[in-house]
This record gives sequence, structure tokens and C-alpha cells, in this order.
Amino acid sequence: MLTHEFDVVVVGGSLAGCTTATLLARKGLKVALIENRVQASDYKHLCTHFIQASAVPVMRRLGIDRLIEEAGAVRNSFEIHTPYGWVGDHLGSDQDGRPLHGYNIRRSKLDPIMRSMASATQGVTMMSGWSIQGLVEQEGRIAGVKLTSEDRQVTLRSPLLVAADGRNSPLATLAGIKTKSAPNRRFAIFAPMRHVDLRRGNTSQMWLTGSETAYIFPNDDDVAVVAWISPRENLDACRGRALEALIERIRSLPDAPQLQNAEPIDQVLTVKDYPNLWRPPVVRGMALVGDAAMSIDYMWGIGCGWAFQSAALLSDNIGAAIAKQRDWVGDAALRHYQRQHAKMFAGHRFLINDFSNRLSLNAIEKLMFSAATKDARMARHLSRFVARIDGPMKFLAPAALLQAVWTNLLRANASPHGTRSHTPPL
Repeated sequence: MLTHEFDVVVVGGSLAGCTTATLLARKGLKVALIENRVQASDYKHLCTHFIQASAVPVMRRLGIDRLIEEAGAVRNSFEIHTPYGWVGDHLGSDQDGRPLHGYNIRRSKLDPIMRSMASATQGVTMMSGWSIQGLVEQEGRIAGVKLTSEDRQVTLRSPLLVAADGRNSPLATLAGIKTKSAPNRRFAIFAPMRHVDLRRGNTSQMWLTGSETAYIFPNDDDVAVVAWISPRENLDACRGRALEALIERIRSLPDAPQLQNAEPIDQVLTVKDYPNLWRPPVVRGMALVGDAAMSIDYMWGIGCGWAFQSAALLSDNIGAAIAKQRDWVGDAALRHYQRQHAKMFAGHRFLINDFSNRLSLNAIEKLMFSAATKDARMARHLSRFVARIDGPMKFLAPAALLQAVWTNLLRANASPHGTRSHTPPL
């Protein structure tokens, strides 16, 4: 069996894997990027095709923002309807004065663009059509992988192995990593459609009742992703008629498209059970990024953005160690990545896990949603959290909660987003 040496081996050629490989190769490292799919046009089907605004800085570093805009990506803004009314997009601008936004683009376009970018990066060796056969271990650390493709076999050794191989991560299974999970009490129906009678142009619309959620995400090529997420008790009534059930529910929502001329352009996906899964981001010298580290409720559209962000987080930690001329794959750099991964994502995961197991809004959610319909600053506060620009600690800070109470008391009978405000600043 042939053996090859690399600085880093990344397994998984999707968003997290391509981002990791590209950023590390740009730092001068020799990177192998392993993908078991053979066709460059392959893509992930189960996805909201929604990228949060919090991931755009990483996309700009990659230069992928320009490439996907050329391919028709839609700069997303959003409006959320709750039992208290509509909350508009109030993200504001970044420190350079550019309006904050995310992107909507179908994975059928995004995934091939990402793999093309990674393949064209100097220092990246793209290896398509290879499957993982086993791990290479040395002195208690994971030091590489054994690969097979038809009648060929090869061993890749490296100081750092990166698992970017998705929700069901074969690498995590081979390494004996215990996956933690939390239940999700909802199922979902997804359908990409053309000729959707959009009510807000390219603005994404989301309806959130507590027990149910629905959304319309306008995408490239005049395609909109239409979804309905509901308690699993309603699943039996949808069997054999998923598309009809989806259309019926969307039509019943306030200010929603009626879909009279809408046509599905791909398979209608019914997701019956999707528990929240997460793993340690570092195990025996192997780093996990993207869905391999954490794959949780798709309802919030966070998977794509967090794939970009976790990959950049790993790259930055390794790069910092290189800059200090230390052993860049040593435990210190990986421990720092692990701590920062928890700091960035653990709070969001806790709140999402909690919501996935409830079928109603809790008191704090009611407080914040209600205040956001009455005051533009509270709407901005909520929007930045929903876009994952601000974390749970800032969103639930005592000052923010007090302002929400104050807004609701002072404007109990006010129309949404009145022009005058007596609330103190956040």
C-alpha cells in the first residue's frame, strides 16, 4: 500500500471541508482533500439553502461571495411573523458601513463552486472517489487515514486529520467518538419551487407560532425553497400527500404566497425525524468541523453558516500557532480551537435543543417577539440574534430583557414599530 505525507488531511469535500482546505493551503500548508463522491456536480439535497449573515465575513475571506453572486445568489434579508405580528429585518451595517446580509443559494450551485475553488487553490490535492477504510494511529493520536477506491489502496499520514465528513461522520465512528443527542419533536416538508408568488420580493419570510414554523426562501434562478415544520403528531395526515399538505399550510398563513402557479423543480423532501447531534470538536489530535462536530435543528437555517465559521475557526487557531513558530498541531492549538468552538456555538446549541423539544413559545420568547413588533431597536436586537451575529449572552443580557419589558409596558397598545420611542438604548 502506497503512503503519502501531508501537512493536513481533510476528509469531506463539502462546505466545511473545502473551507478548511482552502484556508490552510493559503497559509502554505500541503493539504489533501478527500471526497467520496466522484462527480463534481454532486451536492447536498437536505438543506435550507440559507446562509446566515454571521458567515459572510468568512465567505469574503474565501472570495466565494463574489463567485456565488455571479451564479445568481440572493442577498437575503428576512421578516418573521409571530403571534404578535411581523418583525422586519433590522440588521443594520457592519463596521465598514456595508449592509449586513446573508445569502440564499441552492446547494446544486454552491457545492460545485466550493469544490472548484478548493481544487484550484495551490497546495490542495483533491482526491475524489475515495472511501475511508481505516485510521492510522500513533502513540495514542490519530495520525492519518487509509483509503480505498475500487482496486486501489493508499495511506495518507499527517500531523492533523480534519473530520469534515458530515452529520453521520464515518471518521467519528472509526475513532469511537460518542455522539451526544437531543430529541427534535418536529418533522419537515421541503420543496424547491418556481413561479412562487412572492409577497416581499427577495425578502425571506418566516412564520413562527411556537409549535409550527414555515418559510419561503427566494433563491437563485427564481427558485424559492418552501418549507413547513410541524409537530410529528401531524405526520400521519401528510403521508402520500406531502406536497398538497405543504401548499395547504402555506396558503393559510398571514401574507403568504398562495402558490397557485408554483411548480416543484426537484424532489419534495419529508424529514420525519432529525435529532440534534454533537460531538467533541477535538479527539486524540483529530479536529471536527461543520456537521461532523454539530448538526442540529435545520429549522433555524444555521448549518451552512456554521460550516464556514467552524472551518475558519480551526484554520485561524492553527495559523496562530504557526505564527508563533510552535508545533502547530500540538495540543495547545487544538485545545484553543475546542474552547473557541464551545464559546461560539454551545449557547446557541443549548437554546436550539430546548426549542426542538418544546411545542410552544416560552415566556422569554414571547417577551422578545412582542417587544420586537413594537420597537425598531428591539427588532434589530432580535434580528442580530436570529442571524447569529450576536450570541445568547448578549441577546439575553439583563439590560435587553429589561428593555423588552419596558417596551411592552409602555407600548401595550402601540402599532408595530412606532416612530417615537422612550426606551433606553441597549
